[in-house]
Amino acid sequence: MQATDKTPALVGAIVKWRAITHQGLLRSQNEDAHWVSHSVEAKNDTESASRYIFAVADGLGGHRGGAIASRMALKAVKDCVYRWHGGGSDRLVGRALQQANQKIFHVAQSDTELFNKMQTTLTVVALDQDSLTVGHIGDCRLYRVRDGRIDILTRDHTMANDLLQLHLISKEQASDHPGRHQLTRSVGGEPFMNSDIIREKMHPGDIYLLCSDGLWSELTRDEIFSALQENDVSSACEKLVRIALRGGAPDNITAIVFCIEMIGTQAAPLFSWRSILGRR
Repeated sequence: MQATDKTPALVGAIVKWRAITHQGLLRSQNEDAHWVSHSVEAKNDTESASRYIFAVADGLGGHRGGAIASRMALKAVKDCVYRWHGGGSDRLVGRALQQANQKIFHVAQSDTELFNKMQTTLTVVALDQDSLTVGHIGDCRLYRVRDGRIDILTRDHTMANDLLQLHLISKEQASDHPGRHQLTRSVGGEPFMNSDIIREKMHPGDIYLLCSDGLWSELTRDEIFSALQENDVSSACEKLVRIALRGGAPDNITAIVFCIEMIGTQAAPLFSWRSILGRR
């Protein structure tokens, strides 16, 4: 009798990633927080799904409770992800942001003197099968390099960018506007909030950068694009942070670089090198 290989095929993306966070050169503590998760879950007897979550939260600088808010936000994301069994990644990231907002707002209202203006930004990226879904509030950014060009997939929720969207100021004015980092949306500031949900198909070879404003505000788009051309994600991530530190790094810095190696169905053991690729 011929033996049959019953190892389920792995459906999803093969991803390489690297994350770095740094306190910066002027801040007394790091109010940034980040989280990366890779899970493999059986869909049926023949297929298993590979899923990734990348998240960055940036507590409001200079406000007491900022570090608490960013970590509370990621705790809410983790709770939602642990209950996720596939499907509806747009609902997942939307629910994660809403739960984070409710929890932070509730704590902030419980002691307004201690937790005055306790808020955070939050951007969550979910990779499921061949799709990438983003839930976004604030001014962290998700960049994508594809086919030799770089694009920003998220929109800054800041005073300067809102004025730019209304055509009240130019791009040049927005880059130096005093409201460049003045948030108009945040997690925990109001009982209800509007978040941006973005969804797109991933392509093999896509390179993404998810980062806090402490990184992107210190680099030009060309510098970010050039760094993401490095041979591997670790070198790219290290170069980005190194440039930001060289520029003075007045704010906390967090960067996650991830590359889509392959998308589709791969016949391989569940606990093979694919399960540990992202830990490198």
